[in-house]
Amino acid sequence: MLAEAENELIILIKASPLGAKLREVASLPDLSGESLVKKFGIAAPAVYLAAGSLRVSDRSAQLRFGAACVARNSRGHDAARQGDGAIGPIGLYEMLETVSGLLDGASAGSSSWKVTAIDFITDETLYKAGVYAGVVQIETYGTVDLPAPVDEATLSPFITFHSDIDIPPHEAGAEHEKWLQEPPDQTASKPDAEDQVGLGE
Repeated sequence: MLAEAENELIILIKASPLGAKLREVASLPDLSGESLVKKFGIAAPAVYLAAGSLRVSDRSAQLRFGAACVARNSRGHDAARQGDGAIGPIGLYEMLETVSGLLDGASAGSSSWKVTAIDFITDETLYKAGVYAGVVQIETYGTVDLPAPVDEATLSPFITFHSDIDIPPHEAGAEHEKWLQEPPDQTASKPDAEDQVGLGE
Protein backbone atom coordinates (compact mmCIF):
# COMPACT_ATOMS: atom_id res chain seq x y z
CA MET A 1 0.00 0.00 0.00
CA LEU A 2 2.58 2.57 1.10
CA ALA A 3 5.32 1.31 -1.21
CA GLU A 4 2.93 1.30 -4.17
CA ALA A 5 1.80 4.86 -3.44
CA GLU A 6 5.37 6.13 -3.00
CA ASN A 7 6.59 4.48 -6.21
CA GLU A 8 3.64 5.76 -8.22
CA LEU A 9 4.17 9.32 -6.96
CA ILE A 10 7.85 9.12 -7.90
CA ILE A 11 6.95 7.88 -11.40
CA LEU A 12 4.41 10.69 -11.80
CA ILE A 13 6.95 13.40 -10.94
CA LYS A 14 9.70 11.84 -13.07
CA ALA A 15 7.40 11.70 -16.10
CA SER A 16 6.33 15.35 -15.78
CA PRO A 17 8.07 18.31 -17.48
CA LEU A 18 9.50 19.14 -14.05
CA GLY A 19 11.23 15.75 -13.95
CA ALA A 20 13.50 16.77 -16.82
CA LYS A 21 14.81 19.71 -14.74
CA LEU A 22 15.68 17.61 -11.70
CA ARG A 23 18.79 15.61 -10.95
CA GLU A 24 16.93 13.13 -8.78
CA VAL A 25 13.40 12.05 -7.89
CA ALA A 26 13.43 9.25 -5.31
CA SER A 27 12.46 8.04 -1.85
CA LEU A 28 13.88 10.19 0.96
CA PRO A 29 17.41 8.85 1.65
CA ASP A 30 17.97 6.90 4.84
CA LEU A 31 20.44 9.49 6.12
CA SER A 32 20.47 12.14 8.81
CA GLY A 33 22.42 15.19 9.93
CA GLU A 34 25.42 16.26 7.89
CA SER A 35 25.21 13.15 5.67
CA LEU A 36 21.72 14.14 4.55
CA VAL A 37 22.74 17.77 4.00
CA LYS A 38 25.70 16.62 1.90
CA LYS A 39 23.41 14.38 -0.16
CA PHE A 40 20.99 17.27 -0.73
CA GLY A 41 23.83 19.57 -1.79
CA ILE A 42 25.09 17.08 -4.37
CA ALA A 43 21.69 16.02 -5.75
CA ALA A 44 19.87 19.38 -5.85
CA PRO A 45 17.63 20.22 -7.56
CA ALA A 46 15.77 17.14 -6.42
CA VAL A 47 12.45 15.90 -5.03
CA TYR A 48 12.20 13.18 -2.39
CA LEU A 49 9.06 11.32 -1.27
CA ALA A 50 8.39 10.10 2.26
CA ALA A 51 5.30 8.73 3.98
CA GLY A 52 3.81 10.73 6.83
CA SER A 53 1.47 9.81 9.68
CA LEU A 54 -1.65 7.85 8.74
CA ARG A 55 -5.19 8.29 9.97
CA VAL A 56 -6.52 4.76 10.55
CA SER A 57 -10.09 3.73 11.33
CA ASP A 58 -12.21 0.64 10.66
CA ARG A 59 -9.46 -1.14 8.71
CA SER A 60 -8.87 1.75 6.33
CA ALA A 61 -6.31 4.53 6.26
CA GLN A 62 -5.96 8.02 4.86
CA LEU A 63 -2.47 8.13 3.38
CA ARG A 64 -0.19 11.13 3.81
CA PHE A 65 3.07 11.87 2.05
CA GLY A 66 5.55 14.69 1.88
CA ALA A 67 7.34 15.69 -1.32
CA ALA A 68 10.56 17.37 -0.16
CA CYS A 69 11.90 19.81 -2.75
CA VAL A 70 15.60 20.65 -2.47
CA ALA A 71 17.38 23.50 -4.28
CA ARG A 72 20.90 24.88 -4.34
CA ASN A 73 22.61 27.56 -6.38
CA SER A 74 26.22 28.72 -6.17
CA ARG A 75 25.06 32.29 -6.93
CA GLY A 76 23.42 32.59 -3.53
CA HIS A 77 20.16 32.29 -1.65
CA ASP A 78 18.07 34.44 -4.02
CA ALA A 79 19.02 32.25 -6.98
CA ALA A 80 18.42 29.08 -4.95
CA ARG A 81 14.93 30.21 -3.99
CA GLN A 82 13.86 32.02 -7.14
CA GLY A 83 15.81 30.18 -9.82
CA ASP A 84 18.51 31.40 -12.14
CA GLY A 85 16.74 32.27 -15.38
CA ALA A 86 15.68 30.13 -18.32
CA ILE A 87 18.99 28.26 -18.62
CA GLY A 88 19.95 28.08 -14.95
CA PRO A 89 18.94 25.64 -12.20
CA ILE A 90 15.31 25.63 -11.14
CA GLY A 91 14.57 27.46 -7.88
CA LEU A 92 12.84 26.19 -4.77
CA TYR A 93 9.72 28.33 -5.26
CA GLU A 94 9.12 27.04 -8.78
CA MET A 95 9.68 23.47 -7.62
CA LEU A 96 7.15 23.81 -4.79
CA GLU A 97 4.59 25.47 -7.04
CA THR A 98 5.02 22.93 -9.81
CA VAL A 99 4.92 19.89 -7.51
CA SER A 100 1.79 21.31 -5.83
CA GLY A 101 0.07 21.81 -9.17
CA LEU A 102 1.10 18.36 -10.34
CA LEU A 103 -0.02 16.44 -7.23
CA ASP A 104 -3.21 18.34 -6.32
CA GLY A 105 -5.96 16.24 -7.87
CA ALA A 106 -3.52 13.65 -9.25
CA SER A 107 -4.17 9.92 -9.35
CA ALA A 108 -1.29 7.70 -8.25
CA GLY A 109 -1.05 4.44 -6.34
CA SER A 110 -4.76 3.67 -6.83
CA SER A 111 -5.62 6.87 -4.96
CA SER A 112 -6.48 10.47 -5.68
CA TRP A 113 -4.38 13.07 -3.90
CA LYS A 114 -4.80 16.63 -2.67
CA VAL A 115 -2.27 19.17 -1.45
CA THR A 116 -2.87 20.23 2.14
CA ALA A 117 0.13 22.47 2.91
CA ILE A 118 3.54 23.72 1.85
CA ASP A 119 6.10 23.89 4.64
CA PHE A 120 9.49 25.59 4.41
CA ILE A 121 12.35 23.87 6.21
CA THR A 122 14.32 26.33 8.32
CA ASP A 123 17.59 24.71 9.28
CA GLU A 124 20.89 26.48 9.85
CA THR A 125 22.91 23.46 8.70
CA LEU A 126 21.09 23.52 5.36
CA TYR A 127 21.58 27.27 4.97
CA LYS A 128 25.32 27.01 5.69
CA ALA A 129 25.57 24.45 2.90
CA GLY A 130 23.64 26.74 0.54
CA VAL A 131 20.70 24.30 0.44
CA TYR A 132 17.06 25.44 0.60
CA ALA A 133 14.16 23.03 1.05
CA GLY A 134 10.42 22.88 1.41
CA VAL A 135 7.85 20.11 1.65
CA VAL A 136 4.59 19.78 -0.26
CA GLN A 137 2.22 17.90 2.06
CA ILE A 138 -0.37 15.68 0.35
CA GLU A 139 -3.00 13.19 1.44
CA THR A 140 -5.57 10.95 -0.21
CA TYR A 141 -9.07 12.28 -0.77
CA GLY A 142 -10.59 9.14 0.70
CA THR A 143 -9.26 6.15 2.55
CA VAL A 144 -7.44 3.04 1.41
CA ASP A 145 -8.30 -0.42 2.73
CA LEU A 146 -5.64 -1.96 4.93
CA PRO A 147 -4.25 -5.33 3.79
CA ALA A 148 -6.19 -8.36 4.95
CA PRO A 149 -4.94 -10.01 8.14
CA VAL A 150 -2.55 -12.91 7.65
CA ASP A 151 -4.33 -16.27 7.67
CA GLU A 152 -1.97 -18.54 9.59
CA ALA A 153 -3.60 -21.62 8.06
CA THR A 154 -2.33 -20.63 4.61
CA LEU A 155 1.31 -20.15 5.67
CA SER A 156 3.97 -22.69 4.77
CA PRO A 157 5.79 -24.40 7.63
CA PHE A 158 8.51 -22.28 9.21
CA ILE A 159 11.62 -24.40 8.63
CA THR A 160 14.55 -21.95 8.58
CA PHE A 161 15.49 -18.96 10.73
CA HIS A 162 18.07 -16.55 9.28
CA SER A 163 19.30 -13.26 10.74
CA ASP A 164 21.78 -10.65 9.54
CA ILE A 165 23.53 -8.75 12.33
CA ASP A 166 24.70 -5.17 11.84
CA ILE A 167 26.67 -3.53 14.66
CA PRO A 168 27.55 0.19 14.92
CA PRO A 169 28.38 2.05 12.80
CA HIS A 170 25.26 0.76 11.05
CA GLU A 171 24.83 0.44 7.31
CA ALA A 172 22.05 2.42 5.63
CA GLY A 173 18.59 0.90 5.42
CA ALA A 174 18.98 0.52 1.67
CA GLU A 175 21.87 -1.87 2.28
CA HIS A 176 19.75 -3.94 4.67
CA GLU A 177 17.13 -4.28 1.93
CA LYS A 178 19.81 -5.64 -0.43
CA TRP A 179 20.76 -8.30 2.13
CA LEU A 180 17.13 -9.50 2.15
CA GLN A 181 17.05 -10.14 -1.59
CA GLU A 182 17.13 -13.67 -2.98
CA PRO A 183 20.01 -14.20 -3.49
CA PRO A 184 21.38 -11.55 -1.09
CA ASP A 185 23.20 -8.62 -2.69
CA GLN A 186 26.33 -8.04 -0.61
CA THR A 187 28.42 -6.32 -3.26
CA ALA A 188 28.60 -2.95 -1.46
CA SER A 189 28.31 -4.13 2.15
CA LYS A 190 27.64 -7.25 4.17
CA PRO A 191 26.42 -8.11 7.69
CA ASP A 192 28.93 -8.12 10.51
CA ALA A 193 27.60 -11.57 11.43
CA GLU A 194 24.95 -14.02 10.19
CA ASP A 195 22.96 -16.71 11.96
CA GLN A 196 20.93 -19.46 10.32
CA VAL A 197 19.14 -22.30 12.05
CA GLY A 198 17.34 -25.17 10.30
CA LEU A 199 14.21 -26.15 12.18
CA GLY A 200 13.30 -29.20 10.11
CA GLU A 201 10.16 -29.99 8.13
